[in-house]
Amino acid sequence: MQKIFKSLPLALGLSCIAIAPAVSETIAQSQNFGVAPPACQEQSQIALNFCAVRWAKTADFLRSLIYEDINVRLTSAEQIQLKAIEANWNSYREKHCQDLSKPFRTGSIYPLLYHSCRARVTNDRIADLLGKSTSQLSPDETSQRLVKVLNQDNLKNSAGQVQWLRYQALQCRFEALQFTGTPQRAKQCRDRLAANRLRELESLMKSR
Repeated sequence: MQKIFKSLPLALGLSCIAIAPAVSETIAQSQNFGVAPPACQEQSQIALNFCAVRWAKTADFLRSLIYEDINVRLTSAEQIQLKAIEANWNSYREKHCQDLSKPFRTGSIYPLLYHSCRARVTNDRIADLLGKSTSQLSPDETSQRLVKVLNQDNLKNSAGQVQWLRYQALQCRFEALQFTGTPQRAKQCRDRLAANRLRELESLMKSR
């Protein structure tokens, strides 16, 4: 994995993005997974927007590498399942990030919010693919806070939430079948994904 991180800047021609295990709260409080946020020298809105786009693209490139590494080890039937999961996750990411950035659609800050959201959600997906948790919350605290957030602004029935529930169900079903020898991972799947969803919903609420 270190070789992947070192090769990304060269492969993508990046000049303002630090590729490293995430250490910033802006990456969903992750300490170990994904692509670190940009360290852009210029602070103009155009420059920040550009760096957010590159951040999202770099995170997505890393996700695709990890996805392919997992995919080649699967049977044909399992590859079909993983492809369906990835399609649902892609739909969820798009719906969620559109919801988050929608109030600023006509503003100059829109690209920064939208693409930073995509980078954060992609980093969460990287953690999901690796079966790792990025949360310090207990399952009970996560559940309580998630219910509270979903009850605000009718988020419980939003398109993003509906799509996320589909993604969660497919991903955890896949893990239950894949990791029969390590039942703890499958058991923790819903809690891991719920913690990621909570952070993204709280980010959404802060943007409004």
